[in-house]
Amino acid sequence: MKAVVFDDRRNVLGEGPSATGLGNELITWVDITGRKVRTRDMGTGKITEYETAEDVSFAIPRKSGGEVIGTTNGPLLRDADGTLHMLPTREDADGFKTTQKVRWNDAKVSPLGDLILGTMPYDFTPNGGALYQLRGDGNHMRRLFGDVTISNGLGWTVNESKMFYVDTPLQRVDVFDVEGHEIRNRRTLVNFPEDMGSPDGISVDSNDNLWIAFWNGSAIRCFDGKSGELLDEVICPAPLITSCVFGGENLDQLIITSASENTDLMQFPEAGMLFIASPGVRGQKTELFGA
Repeated sequence: MKAVVFDDRRNVLGEGPSATGLGNELITWVDITGRKVRTRDMGTGKITEYETAEDVSFAIPRKSGGEVIGTTNGPLLRDADGTLHMLPTREDADGFKTTQKVRWNDAKVSPLGDLILGTMPYDFTPNGGALYQLRGDGNHMRRLFGDVTISNGLGWTVNESKMFYVDTPLQRVDVFDVEGHEIRNRRTLVNFPEDMGSPDGISVDSNDNLWIAFWNGSAIRCFDGKSGELLDEVICPAPLITSCVFGGENLDQLIITSASENTDLMQFPEAGMLFIASPGVRGQKTELFGA
């Protein structure tokens, strides 16, 4: 299966797609180092974008309108009119100010409404990041665990009992048991060979299978959420594939983000664009943030 271009605006580091609206038609994503939040309507083709003052690693739509955005020194609540509101920070959660320059990376809202968000050091210092939980009311941030290098893909099973997680340099997907607002019993679901590329963002479908983006892998690959068996593959016309989300009225369209940084654009002219594919399965709805 091959993906085709969905939005031809080139992103330096496209990431974090979501699908919202009555028909899951509004696709929102970020260009992290390009400092932009962008949207495209699957039905009308209407596009929007706005710039941020810092690198922005995620922009997740809120129930009340606007987004929660992961700027380097955020996160922040952004109202529909552009007004920004501070939220608890990493320093509040950790009790100390990090000596390394880090930024937020991937984030998603859990089925219970918690924002799960992770960090990574700009210089890729091993174990320099962590994973955090911001409660849905926006009032409390805590560190779930540290010793993370590039906090990346997140997803949950349909029955909400398990959470999947990627720390990219480990070349694997881990799974946790979910008990209320707690995660426990971390173990590895599947390890990936180096020649497959590096695992990045995740989208979990309605069968609890994982659709995983592979940086330097030119593909989204689907793995069985129980056995880790490789089930399917979506080939993309760019090497740096970063994440994906199911969108459309039936949640059966896979929207895929990519990056163009350090890529030969003569060889890969569509690098950094968004792609779309029809994988023949249905996904899960994007969870909105409550604050």
